[in-house]
Amino acid sequence: MTERTSPVRRLSQMKRWTHILPIVVFIYVICYIDRTNISFALPHLKTDMHLSGAQQGLASGIFFWGYLLLQIPGGYMAERWSARQWVAILMVLWSVAAMASGLTHSVGQLLLARFLLGVAEGGVQPALMTTIRAWFPFAERSRAFAIFKLYTPIAAIVAAPFSGFILTYLDWRWMFLIQGGAPLVVGLIAWLAVVRDTPAKASWLSQVERDYIERARVEEGESLQSRGTFKAAFTSPVVWQFALIYTLTQMGLLGLTLWMPSVLKKAFHTDLTVGLIAILPQLAAGAAIILVGRSADRRGGHIAHMSVVLACASVILVGASLVSAQQKWLVLLAMILGTAASIAWYGPFWATVTKLTPVAAAGAGMGLINGVGNLGSFFGPYIGGWLSDLSGGGYALTQVFFGIVFGIAALLVLTLRKRLRAATAVDTAPVRAPLLPMTSDHKDFQ
Repeated sequence: MTERTSPVRRLSQMKRWTHILPIVVFIYVICYIDRTNISFALPHLKTDMHLSGAQQGLASGIFFWGYLLLQIPGGYMAERWSARQWVAILMVLWSVAAMASGLTHSVGQLLLARFLLGVAEGGVQPALMTTIRAWFPFAERSRAFAIFKLYTPIAAIVAAPFSGFILTYLDWRWMFLIQGGAPLVVGLIAWLAVVRDTPAKASWLSQVERDYIERARVEEGESLQSRGTFKAAFTSPVVWQFALIYTLTQMGLLGLTLWMPSVLKKAFHTDLTVGLIAILPQLAAGAAIILVGRSADRRGGHIAHMSVVLACASVILVGASLVSAQQKWLVLLAMILGTAASIAWYGPFWATVTKLTPVAAAGAGMGLINGVGNLGSFFGPYIGGWLSDLSGGGYALTQVFFGIVFGIAALLVLTLRKRLRAATAVDTAPVRAPLLPMTSDHKDFQ
């Protein structure tokens, strides 16, 4: 008779899911809110500081130029030194920069604070991804990275009412101070108390789970003691290929996210209705991220999952350009499906990055991919706005453009198929995880 594992015992053997991921997600939700809350403050900053339209755009966009600076060093430091200590230092620095935005009295001071916030936050995501890579074998990473990416819909859902409440009863200065300081204290304490660089350093982890993680990574052909270099990251063709794909997806995603409220406003007219309805695409995105990540791990076919999802985003957005604002429910449906498809590729993508990036380029490579990719976050909204102006204020041309961008990304993903097949062909028989619901047959990861 097969011994059945009790729910309590199973829970004790899945602490990598219940301890590491919730804290990682919480940290980056705070990070993302501090990054985007300026959009809620801009109307007030415009009045108090007499900002022009160009200055408002610069105040929003200058963050990303600072964000680029620590991307590659961030991944390198996390891998070569300590992701745990590196993130803790950056959390303190970004908290100071975020709160400093609430103490500014001139455009120059505001721009400096936002730039420094970008610098401090730039090293965080590569370090968190390095942590996920250390704690989860490849057979689980699509789900792990998918859960991590939940920071986007969670932050989008939380930020609006949280910021609106503070702005209603206090002012924009208090919004920056509260959102930059209070939640970070909780996050920093939890991070230092629980997270460790590797399973071997976590005293709260069971020996069974520790052995599974380390044995699975070794049998999948990964080194537990990788030492990356900047040169390896910059000279790796596959790293630059991933960077191009990520640039296109970020361009499409951020462009869609920025212009979605305007599209919905044109269809539904009132700000209150738009605010409530805009939650639906985020909920759909969260569900899609988890479903696609889980499917990629359980069934294999990481490349197929990514390319199909990106192709769906392409078709949906191009099709949405044919829907008029008077067909408001079709507009909403297109935005829900388009948002879900434009983000659901995330888990399989980063799992594939960790598998195909050379060991010598692992940490710095993830930083390079994320850093270069976020240039799409900078240019996407501007291109979308330019196309909207070009078409007389409509959004059809913008939607077609972002649809084409996702289509190109889908085609580029397909070029990785042979490389991933070769990388996974050398894996030995899989090690069974001690948690039955989270296991994978590990049959085929192409």
